[in-house]
Amino acid sequence: MYFRLYLPAGLALAGGAIGAAALKAVQPAPGGLGTLSLYSNLPAWAFAAGIALALAIAGVQTVRLRLWDRGAIPGCYVCGCLLAPPRAARHGLGMARRCLGCGKLHGVNHYRLMPRLVPLPVAVKGAADAVRSVRSSP
Repeated sequence: MYFRLYLPAGLALAGGAIGAAALKAVQPAPGGLGTLSLYSNLPAWAFAAGIALALAIAGVQTVRLRLWDRGAIPGCYVCGCLLAPPRAARHGLGMARRCLGCGKLHGVNHYRLMPRLVPLPVAVKGAADAVRSVRSSP
């Protein structure tokens, strides 16, 4: 789960490092990019942009992780791990969130498919044959 959570930050950092290395390698080349890269310190700025982007992504993911740890963000009902951000599901059936631990898909907006929730009546033995909702069971 943590690997999938922080992988985009690592890729942003690697992209900044590769971009800086490519701009450093272009410096001896003739032309506009070589001259711009040589005199404007462009490789350092590219690497700094990669670091800033990686820190921003890691910060957002850490906040999500802390909120999940406190119970403010829902988790997977199979393994208990954090769920990824919602995205469009297949065949236009609303939104789905993938578990970052086991990879199981979880539906997000069932209320759009069935706008009015009708509780299922459940027969209870005893209590004068009362009928009550499933959601009120202890």
